[in-house]
Amino acid sequence: MIINITHRSEKVSPAVKEKIENWLNHSQQRYDIITSAQVTIDTSERGDDIEATLHTSGKEIYAKTHAANLFAAIDSLTDKIDRQLAKAKDKMNSKKGGPRHLEVAAEEIPVEEPSTLEA
Repeated sequence: MIINITHRSEKVSPAVKEKIENWLNHSQQRYDIITSAQVTIDTSERGDDIEATLHTSGKEIYAKTHAANLFAAIDSLTDKIDRQLAKAKDKMNSKKGGPRHLEVAAEEIPVEEPSTLEA
């Protein structure tokens, strides 16, 4: 899985980077559909914005959140993304028209015995 974390106004601190990577790795282990992730952080005077785009097998998942604290924003974002991942995984597993479980009918094939010729 490819993880890209960017901050619009400054460098990403190691603690924030570790928290996001741990969350994404845990989500990948739970759902096993994430191929890549792009997380963007924007800090301003009124609070912190964080947005994430996850590329999964079949669709893109996007969420954005705002909070006064960066770690609170990350927690809110993880809740939003995890709900979307669970829904996407559930849809992939229970899709109509999927492979059917065919039962193999046990059919007896008559065995012919070799004919004996009497002379």
